[in-house]
Amino acid sequence: MKSRSKLALVIGGIVGGSLLAFCCGLVLTVTVIIPAREGRGPLSWPTGEPATVASPSVVVGPVARSTPIAPSPTATYSIIISSPTPRGPVSSPAPTATVTSAEQTTTPPPPPPPTATPRYPFSYVEGSRLEEPNCVSQYLKGSVVDASDVPVDGVTIRYERWGVSEFYVSGSDSTGPRGYWTFDYMPQNRNIATDFVLQVVESGENPVPLSETLLIHYAGCATTGQITNIVFKQR
Repeated sequence: MKSRSKLALVIGGIVGGSLLAFCCGLVLTVTVIIPAREGRGPLSWPTGEPATVASPSVVVGPVARSTPIAPSPTATYSIIISSPTPRGPVSSPAPTATVTSAEQTTTPPPPPPPTATPRYPFSYVEGSRLEEPNCVSQYLKGSVVDASDVPVDGVTIRYERWGVSEFYVSGSDSTGPRGYWTFDYMPQNRNIATDFVLQVVESGENPVPLSETLLIHYAGCATTGQITNIVFKQR
């Protein structure tokens, strides 16, 4: 029994010593060798081949670093969304008319405007009258003819001077020619200038115009004492 006890003590001492030596070596590696190798490149042997160092599975105590490692900057991204430029409606170009050779023709001139219908059935024959001085007897004389210049009786002529109107029916004087009419002046007004108005009308009782008015400026008997050959013609 004593020999077994001694043997157990010897084995326990050997095991305890080995375990103590292993722990001391481990502490030495963690606290001295590893910190000394940080910041250096890989271990190399004389032959230039990198040395392979196994990482310890147990780390005892804080590990000090000679140089702090700065955190990696965080990348910042900006998203820019461009708004589309507003545009108006897209208009199609106006079509261009193509003229073919068949269409290249001369446009005929427009027809002449229609002739205006006469407003009245009678009209004064321009340039027919004659004006002469006469201070002894003042008068107007004329006639009415149809489209063929044939004298026409029964046509009423209105004569106005100094605000007074008179009517004469052509051919009513049996002593005169057909279609003939005449008016005398007022002797007391023969030297007073005025305008004479002559016009063919329906009748003295119904003086509806049947011709345009003929306006004659009277300057006095010394200039226009007598006016003759005044012709109204039927259209």
